[in-house]
Amino acid sequence: MGVCMRYSSDREEAQDLMQDGFVKVFEHVGRLKDLENVPAWVYTVMLNVCLKNYHRKMRRKRAEMVVTEQVELPLDPFAAEEIVAALQQLAPAQRQVFNLMAVEGYNYADAAQEMRCSEVNVRALYSRAKMELRNLLKKK
Repeated sequence: MGVCMRYSSDREEAQDLMQDGFVKVFEHVGRLKDLENVPAWVYTVMLNVCLKNYHRKMRRKRAEMVVTEQVELPLDPFAAEEIVAALQQLAPAQRQVFNLMAVEGYNYADAAQEMRCSEVNVRALYSRAKMELRNLLKKK
């Protein structure tokens, strides 16, 4: 559920994504050969379901993001709920790039390939996401 919450705009969407992910898990569980890999495999399935959902949304709605200067997030400690709530307020493209870069540890090239866009666009989206998060968390 944590993966789905990071990649969705609200709890209901996250629950839908998690359900879709478990449907895929149960459909393909017979392909898994090593039972020690189940947690990592389920995590990967959930991540892929979330990313496919994002791509499906973006095909319907394309939006251009403005390039902004890079801003670092404040170092003040925040509750996980505050951070998730702030992430959910980001634009979908910003949320996806931020999750890929900051949470999943992707580099710009890998994130661009996963998002099916240019590295320049990923850099702009990531910069904008960090700035938006900083502003949202300052308000708290």
